[in-house]
Parts: sequence; structure tokens; C-alpha cells
Amino acid sequence: MSEIKSIVDDISIAAFESNTKIAALAVLSNDGELIYQTENWDISNDLDSIINALKGEKSIILNQTEYIIKETFADGLIGTNPSGMGYIFVVFFNEGLLLSYALPQADPPTCFTFLSGKVESLNGKI
Repeated sequence: MSEIKSIVDDISIAAFESNTKIAALAVLSNDGELIYQTENWDISNDLDSIINALKGEKSIILNQTEYIIKETFADGLIGTNPSGMGYIFVVFFNEGLLLSYALPQADPPTCFTFLSGKVESLNGKI
């Protein structure tokens, strides 16, 4: 767990330094277990919504806020809040996924590319 926390902390620092507007991160295993989440984000009650979106649902509800899935890729997805309250990103790695929330001012393609480049550091850690 401490190794995953350290990796997520490193990703958070790099996101801040890159001005991506990424505000929160969480790591889930492939079977939907919450492994780690940043202190400013509690998604523990929303795991079913995340898993359902990965199975084809068109939205994810996190902290009572809906995000519509706008783009899906082989390595993840991008969701946006229709009221302009930000974005969520899911990026897959070997044993799970990295979930992220970004502020409304974020650029979704930039955030997704940034996270895709960082997620490999989680491989082999779960």
C-alpha cells in the first residue's frame, strides 16, 4: 500500500507541476477493490457505478455527481459532467485502473495523455 501511495503522490505532484488541473486520484484492482484514494476524494460508496461503466453503462456517478462517458479507448475512458463540474478519467494498467477527477478548466485530451504516460508505474504493484 505504501508503494502505491508513493506512486500516486508522485503522479499528483507531476500533475500539479504540469498544470493539468487533475485534483484527485484513486487506484482500483481489476476486480473492483479500492486500493488507494487521495485524501480529498472518497469514492468508496461509488465502486458499483465505476464497474458498471466499465461494463458499458453510459455514465458514472461519483459523490452524487453524474459524469457522462464521452470517449472510450482501449486503455480507458473520459467522462464529463453535463453541468460543467469537471471530468473523470479511467486509465487501465495490468492489474487495475487509475481513476482521476479533473477540474472544469482541464483539457481532457491533455489529462488523459498525461495519466496514460504515468499509469505504467503502477504495473506489478497490486
